[in-house]
Formats: sequence, structure tokens, C-alpha cells
Amino acid sequence: MPSIQLENCTRCLKCVKDCPSDAIDIEQGSINSSCIHCGHCVAICPESTVFPDEGTINKLHAAPVSSSDFQDLSAGIRTCRSYKDREVDEETLNLLVEHMKHYPSASNQRPIEITIVKTKENIQKLNNQTAQRLIKTIGIYTSPVLMPILQLLAPKLELSRLNNYKKRFIAKNTPGSSLVCHHAPAVILFHAPVTKYGMAAADANIWATYTSIHANTLGLGSCFNGFIVSAMSRSKAMRTEFGLPSNHQIYASQLIGHPKVKYTNEAGRDKPKVHHM
Repeated sequence: MPSIQLENCTRCLKCVKDCPSDAIDIEQGSINSSCIHCGHCVAICPESTVFPDEGTINKLHAAPVSSSDFQDLSAGIRTCRSYKDREVDEETLNLLVEHMKHYPSASNQRPIEITIVKTKENIQKLNNQTAQRLIKTIGIYTSPVLMPILQLLAPKLELSRLNNYKKRFIAKNTPGSSLVCHHAPAVILFHAPVTKYGMAAADANIWATYTSIHANTLGLGSCFNGFIVSAMSRSKAMRTEFGLPSNHQIYASQLIGHPKVKYTNEAGRDKPKVHHM
């Protein structure tokens, strides 16, 4: 639990007013069990008299990123599918993970754990197993027996397009190819225990998004990879093969590496539809 050092407290009550769970009794200097460990009390205290349950207090510096800076940053981050034959060093990978402790959580439970797949052998194994699972799954939907039925019952599946995609994918899936992992030097897997009411999927994608932005500031490229998530979520054998705990499910995966190319232009895209109520 966070703790309060009353002897230096000025009773400004900022922590009390900002606590989302009304857990702080400033007169007693206590924080009760309704605390959700959000850290607001530590972050808002001007005298640094509220101490976190993990780590130390570090003073923040004003963020120098302007709105236009962020617009340029976000517009310049593109999916990277072409990586240099160069490892991402251990220090950089550790830095990416270290900063995850600051990322938001949908439920404030923060259940996400990280597995980093490295070495060319393991990356190729992950690529091959994902490709095999993908081909098998698409093959079921586009089988001569099931496909005509599904075309009648579920036309939105666009099975003809899916079948053509399968044929192209199989043709390009030659030994040593990397259609899934694109020869990335590292793959980050975001996983968590399976719970009935948890929000791990949201947490994983929040963390993966922030990681993509952070990686870009370090000169790295990244790629969200739904194929790996789809394959591993359906295969307990794959989750075991890559070291995920038996009660865990994968919720996001991300390729990380040094990009071969550099993008200099903003690509035009439609903004989302907005509905005002």
C-alpha cells in the first residue's frame, strides 16, 4: 500500500480530493483497502510525503512535446515489415519493458506479462507455426464441403477473397520465408491470466500502442501482428512452446527491429466518422 509521512504533510488535501476511491484519511495518515493503487496520491503531492507501494518518487519535467510535435510523431509511425539484419540489444528491450509500468490500464489491475521471443531460430519457429495454423484455419472455412454452406449463411465472410488469400499465402510460404514475422529480430508477446471479467485484451493493446510510440523514439520500427495472436490464442501447444504460463492467454503481439526504410511523407487517410449526441 502507499504510505503517508505525516510529519512533512501540509494538509493541502490534494491527495484526498484526487483519490478516486476515497481511501485516504489524512488525519490518521492512513490509506484503506479500497485503494486501487492508481498512484494519483503520490503523483499529486507537492511535498512528496506520499510514498508509492513500489519504487521511488521521481520529479517530472514538463513534457516538451507540443500538439504539432505529436501530430508529426504519430503520422510518421508506420507498420514496419522490413528490418535490418541487426539485433535489438538487451538494454533497449529492457528499456521498452521498463517504461510499461507507466502505461494506462483499462481496469487498473495491470495483469499483463511480457514474453520476448529472440534469436533467428525462435523467430522462424514462431513464424512457421503461425503460418501453419493460419493456413489450417482458413482451409477449414474454404473447404469444398463447408465453403458453399458458409457463402449462403454468412456472405459477409467474403470466403472467395479469403480463399484467394490462402492460395497466395501458400505460394509465398516457402522454406525460410518470413511472411508472418518479416525476419524481425524480436517479437514482444503481451499475455495475462484468463479471467471471466478481466480487461486484459484492452490493457495489452494499450501497452502495445505505447510501446510502438516509444520504440519509434528509439529509432526502431514495429508491427502489430494479429496473425500471431490468432494462432496462439487457438493453440495451447504454441503457448506452451513459447513459455506462456498454462493459465495465460495472449492478447497482443508486436514485431520490433531496426527498419530498413525511412518514410518521409504523411499518407492521407480518412478520419473516423463522428457522431455527436
